Amino acid sequence: MSEHRPTPAAPSPQDPAEPVWSGSAATARPRGPRSGTLVLGLVLALCGAAAVAVGFGVRLDLQLTLVAVLLLTAALLLLLPLLRSSRRGEEGSAGGPPVSS
Repeated sequence: MSEHRPTPAAPSPQDPAEPVWSGSAATARPRGPRSGTLVLGLVLALCGAAAVAVGFGVRLDLQLTLVAVLLLTAALLLLLPLLRSSRRGEEGSAGGPPVSS
């Protein structure tokens, strides 16, 4: 004897299709350079400016200069992501849907 199995019904055009994930549905990454890239560029620019200054005969205290550059780098690496996230939060709250509690 053969066993009768019902075949699944094909979705009718009136039934909504299940949503399918796609790459365009993913959230977009923040635009612009990352904080580390900006800080590295600033450090390299400071090194270049110091090299030009030494080339013109300016005497720099190497230890004090390195300490100042490291402090500036650390402060920027800590503050830039915080500033970007707070700015992104302000943009999102202005145009986003209302939040229900």
